[in-house]
Amino acid sequence: MSAIRDLASDLAARSDARLRDLLTARPDLILPPVPDFAALAARASTRISVQRALENLTEPELDVLTAVQLTAHSDTGQSTTAGWLRTEIAGATVKVLDGILAHLHSLALVRRAPPPGDAPDADRNRRFYLPVQSLGEALGPYPAGLGRELPQLARLLPSYAQRLPAAVELLRGLGLDVPVAGTAATTDDAAAVVQRAVSSPASWETLLAKAPERTGDLLGRLSVSAVGTSPAAAGDDSSPIQWLIRHGLLARLDANHVELPREVGRASRGHVIIGRLRAAPPTPDLGAIRTSLRDNAAHGAVAETLRLITELVAVVGEHPIATLRSGGVGVREIRRLAEALRVDTDQASWLVELGAIAGLLALDVDTSRWRVEPGMPWLTQDRVEQWRRLVTAWQDAQRAPALVGSQLTAGTTINALAAEAARPDAPHIRSRMLAALTALSTAAEGGPGDDGRAPVLTENAVVERLTWSQPRLQRRFVRLVPGMMAEATRLGLLGSGALTELGALTAEGKLDDAAAVLRSALPAPLRHFMLQADLTAVAPGYLEPEVAAELALLSTPEGQGPASIYRFSADSLRRAFDAGQDAPSILAFLGRHSATDVPQPLKYLVDDTASRYGRLRVGRANSYVRSDDDAALSALLTDPRAAALGLVQLAPTVVVSQASGPELAAVLRDLGYAPALEGAPLQPTAGRSASAGGAGSPSSSRVTVNPWTLSAEDITHQVEVLRGAGTSPANGMTTAESDTLLGLETLRKAIRLRSPVRLGFADSQGNSTRQVLVPLSVSGGRVRVIDPANEVEKVVSIHRIMDVELLTLDEGAATDA
Repeated sequence: MSAIRDLASDLAARSDARLRDLLTARPDLILPPVPDFAALAARASTRISVQRALENLTEPELDVLTAVQLTAHSDTGQSTTAGWLRTEIAGATVKVLDGILAHLHSLALVRRAPPPGDAPDADRNRRFYLPVQSLGEALGPYPAGLGRELPQLARLLPSYAQRLPAAVELLRGLGLDVPVAGTAATTDDAAAVVQRAVSSPASWETLLAKAPERTGDLLGRLSVSAVGTSPAAAGDDSSPIQWLIRHGLLARLDANHVELPREVGRASRGHVIIGRLRAAPPTPDLGAIRTSLRDNAAHGAVAETLRLITELVAVVGEHPIATLRSGGVGVREIRRLAEALRVDTDQASWLVELGAIAGLLALDVDTSRWRVEPGMPWLTQDRVEQWRRLVTAWQDAQRAPALVGSQLTAGTTINALAAEAARPDAPHIRSRMLAALTALSTAAEGGPGDDGRAPVLTENAVVERLTWSQPRLQRRFVRLVPGMMAEATRLGLLGSGALTELGALTAEGKLDDAAAVLRSALPAPLRHFMLQADLTAVAPGYLEPEVAAELALLSTPEGQGPASIYRFSADSLRRAFDAGQDAPSILAFLGRHSATDVPQPLKYLVDDTASRYGRLRVGRANSYVRSDDDAALSALLTDPRAAALGLVQLAPTVVVSQASGPELAAVLRDLGYAPALEGAPLQPTAGRSASAGGAGSPSSSRVTVNPWTLSAEDITHQVEVLRGAGTSPANGMTTAESDTLLGLETLRKAIRLRSPVRLGFADSQGNSTRQVLVPLSVSGGRVRVIDPANEVEKVVSIHRIMDVELLTLDEGAATDA
């Protein structure tokens, strides 16, 4: 019977509650919706869906599932039980295995099977399991780190197959219980002989006793990773590698690589598939730190990050960040920002990335420069709201700022704000990291709130915990988590390596509570500063946003640390005059908020700069109107319908406008005038922002889009459709599509069994044809087959196949006859 149909029957036998649990855990199974259980089973059996489900399994669950794949076979109907798996997994108990198998069954990664006919009566009450279709493809060619089976290597590697008969004689020479030479006449026979010799614990002990020194160490390394590097000329005939190759225990793949057969690797692990089952997550030994020191470090990091982001906004507001033609921000621009902020280049890159993902910086697509987002309320927000904005954006950002500066495979370096730093999985990794930090802090002795000490969480401990929870994502964790922990430290979620209260509340999604904790921890903002005779102002602490914004407008921040220094100059005062202020208002502000009297040198600087300001005036004009008719120009200036043009009269016969030439001419024609354009038409100069989501813009990555999100109503409706009580959506999977998947399953099974099939398909003229063919491979929407009657090879498109019937070898031969 078909494995997909068996799985469909298994799914149909489940209760509605268990079906909802399955669809909640694997929402991709009904995106798009499916019409029946056969289609649901076909979707659950696809390689991509199984791979996606494997990514969410823990280490013990993945180990047990791998053992099921290696001990049970759907093609032969050989199933497995928890009792049988206990002999293949070291350190496992039947109770633990039953629980894990039940969870795997709830995820539709294994299906229930009836007891085999030769099962003992004592085993008939146990639950038997078979792996889901395509699980072997999803696990890869080396499941559990074991190599391919010995007979398979013999079929694929002629050089290895040629060695096997001689290897059998060598094994017999070692005193092993090996059949006589006549039983190993063929390659398959010789492979079976070596298989039995390796699988016997007694024969294996004899083999190791006769092996050269360090053979056990070599087998130990290869039993973890089946493929190793070994030049063909390495070692003499008595070396461990050459000894293993001569005795058929190691297969040479090419001149530089060898592979340990699965049976040999299993014997090296103590004749088990899994050497040790870690049913519980690892609990590493962690140091501890006083919570007061942790909190001081975290609150200091928050204050410093907010100060630097505020300075970044001021710097970019004056001089936008230029981009490279290839995308991103170059090293020179990052170095300029680092010098302006008085930080190193790595921290400058992080601040630029953080400012972009938080929406403080936006890409102007007309000038290809990053500038401050217009109307951005950063300077008017208090520190707690600023922190909350940064943390929220960081959690949801589909970027990994820590990758900036790292090398790509091509040898190039990832630049800040470049597309290469985009990682759609970054929000998931951050969420998993915060959950692991919370779990480790809770499990460790001296956790948060215990005798005033908190555990110090190392990068290795967090990565190990995450790898246990999702081993298929290990490479992502190793690459991304260290940098994300450094980012969390700068945002106050970690302090001196320990999880803070801010971090714990953020991990639980309680940002309101975290903001309240931060508000109570940070000192109240100040409304005063101290003016000094050297034309500087010193802010002894955090200033209120309005005061800080006004002071930053009048002066230039310099220095770093908790006490900020601002320097007044003619350039900084002219910036305030450009914003519409005058000398009396500036002096009034300084006198109102200064804890000391306004120094006389500062008064002289303000008055002198104000007296010289405005002798030359600069304005914007994109077009002009020139006319000798003064009355017509006066009427135009007073016409309320032309107010949007921004008309300014420069002379009795000249009026300038902020509108472009074509726009100005069009409006004048609507008003009843007949203007003529002089010279080439002027183009608009207003910049356009890419903050709404331009391609490659990190600010467009602030919102995390999960394509596999389903509501409870969606799942309930799908269950009703499966039970026949609902209507299948028009955009869902059709029955014909599920039949196609069933046909592909039959073809793949025929390829594995090397069996012929009776294939019904439409030829190029649309005529229906049925032939007995032997399929060789399925890929790219095509099936490569051999026509045994005509001894030719052909290719059939999958969309032309109407039905597939699996035949035995005898049936195929009878049909040919």
